[in-house]
Parts: sequence; C-alpha cells; structure tokens
Amino acid sequence: KESSAVSGVAPVVEEAEEEEEGHSIAVLPFADMSPEKDQDYFCEGIAEELINGLGRIQDLRVASRSAAFQYKGSAVDIQEVGSSLNVKTILEGSVRKAGNQLRITAQLINIDDGYRLWSDRFDRTMEDIFAIQDEIAESIVKALEVKLSPKERRAIQNVATRDVEAYDYYLRGRKFFYEFDRKNWEFARQMYERAIELDEHYALAFAGIADSCSFLFMYAGNAGADRDRAEEASRKALELDPELAESHASRGLVLSLSEEYERAGEHFDRAIELNSKLFEAYYFYARACASEGKLDKAAELYEKAIEVRPEDYQAQLLLPQILRGLGREEDAVAASMRGIEAARRHLELNPNDARALSLGAGSLVEIGEKEEGLEWAVRAVTIAPHETALMYNVACLYSM
Repeated sequence: KESSAVSGVAPVVEEAEEEEEGHSIAVLPFADMSPEKDQDYFCEGIAEELINGLGRIQDLRVASRSAAFQYKGSAVDIQEVGSSLNVKTILEGSVRKAGNQLRITAQLINIDDGYRLWSDRFDRTMEDIFAIQDEIAESIVKALEVKLSPKERRAIQNVATRDVEAYDYYLRGRKFFYEFDRKNWEFARQMYERAIELDEHYALAFAGIADSCSFLFMYAGNAGADRDRAEEASRKALELDPELAESHASRGLVLSLSEEYERAGEHFDRAIELNSKLFEAYYFYARACASEGKLDKAAELYEKAIEVRPEDYQAQLLLPQILRGLGREEDAVAASMRGIEAARRHLELNPNDARALSLGAGSLVEIGEKEEGLEWAVRAVTIAPHETALMYNVACLYSM
C-alpha cells in the first residue's frame, strides 16, 4: 500500500557531497544514427547493459541508469555532466543499424581535461553485439586501470542469452517497463514473453515477466492471474540462474505480495549479497518491511536505496512516512524537502510523469504547500485519469 498522503522525500546524504576518490563513470545513452531513427530502445539497451556490467565492479562507481539517461537527446557539456553526476569519466557513443549491419562508436572521455582516454568503432553484424559490449567494457577497465577479481571479470562478461532476437525483444521490454503505467507493463510482459519463446533459458526475461506482473498486480487492479504469473516466472528465473541478483529480487517481491515476508527477506538479502548496487533489491525490500511493520528496517533500506540511486524520486517520496511512523517528525520534514526537490528535477525532464506528480503532491501537502500540492494532483489526474494506484494516492491527498 502507498499513498501520497504519507509520501515524502529524504536521502540522508547531503546533496553537495565531496567527490569520492577512485574511479567513476557515467554511461550516457547512445545516439541513434540509424536511417529510420527507430532504434531508440536498442541504443538505451546497450548503455543499460554496460551500466549493469560495470556496476558489478567494486572499485568503479557507476552513475545509475536514471541519472545518466536524463541527458538523453540533448546537447550536453561533458564537464557539466561530470560535475552534476560527480563522476570523473563519461562514456558516450552512437549506433547505426541497417538491417543486420551494425556500426557502433564509443569513446571514454576524461572530465578534467576533456581528452579521450579511449575510442573505437565497431563495424559488425547483430550477431556480434554481445562481443562488442564485452570489448567496450574491457576497454574501459583497461583505460581506467581498474583491477578486477576473477568473479568481477566473469560478471562483466556474463551474457544472459546468445539469441540476438531474444535479446532484442528483452531490450524492447525494458524500454516499456520503465514507463510507469499499466499499458506499458502489459507491453513489457509481451516483449519478455516473446524473448523466452526464442530462448527458454533466458532467466533475465523471466525475471522481467515476474516484475511486470507484480507491478500489474500492485498498481493495476490486483488481478490474481497477474500474481500467479509472477509467481511462476520468478520461480523459473531462479531455477535457470540461482546466482542472478535480479532473480532473487523478483522472487522476493512476489513473496512479499503474498505476505510471506520471512522468505521474501531471504531472497532480498541474497540479491544484495550477489549485487550490492542493485537498487530494486533495497527498494522492494524496504516496501516489504514497511508493509510488515518493521519501520526501522524499512527506513534503513530506503536510505540505502537512495544511496545507490540518489536521483530516484520514489524511494525519497516514500521514506518520510516511515520516519513519521518512527516519531522522527523533524527528519521526515527534512526528508520531504529533499524528496520534493528530487521530484522537481525529475519533472523538469519528464513533465508528464503522473506518478512523480501524485507522490510529490502528497509531500507538498504534508509540509504545508497545499496550493502547489493540489496543482500537482490535478496535473497527475489529467495525465493519467484511469491509473488505479494514482487515483488512490490522489484520493488520500484530498482526504488530508
């Protein structure tokens, strides 16, 4: 359950942190140079795969997908981006896809002086996409002189599927999944289903199905069929790859929907053990603990989720209600203020994000900004008048 009435925002980290020592990188979404300009999902997918792979390296701090992707489609000043994301290097590139032919360019830029640390061009076919991603990741590691453990080297070279068409459907699914509404979760599930029709051993696609169905169950009407499919798909994902953090996070989410909190916690803990930078593991776990009434644990996990992905507005807008439940009113107000600012930044680039508006509206009302809060609520309802969860959040706001 959630409500804008108790939404707020609160990273417990200062916004102007000192730049951390060590290696750091932001992977920007690749530019679509294809003749038809229809490879947006593919360009994002390549960048996301690199973010996920590089993110498993302990000695390399990697900006999250949502942080890096906010610069998509805009002319950016590399040094400004580096300063904003608090990273020392930027990876940018382009994709030109015509039929089965690929041309991918990539360059790694040093923020301090603007010089390239590495660049290359790959003229290959679609069948070579996995090898290209491996080569780019290896080149980044070499250019930054990052030392890898054997486990980390295996992780960045791990390919979830060797079927190029299945991979293409998976990337399409991820593109839809990040759009927070029922229609897009249904589209995402369809794409993941097509992926597993082509590769029945594709654990990540099964985890994607589980997450899509879990979200449909939580936010779009509580259909038992959606939860049943999430249950089935999460079991299959774990069976296929028990060492995949995403499989455990998906399984934990499904179990929490049935209030099997102890078993869910075991899977969330395992997901974090396998990938300590996986935002969803902390975020889903926090929500489960909140539902169970373990508020201290929920606050700790929301704060960890914010640390892993500081620009995400959802964890920040849900934390204050936990702090209020713990009697930490002063902390809750401060958290709400920070969360609202995160929502404002998000809405500058995504003005039609109804979820950000509805959650942010609740936080604004909580801190006394009633007029602006109601304005955000009206915008949310206008944009998405048929989204069940959004209607619930806005109803709570009006009851306040």
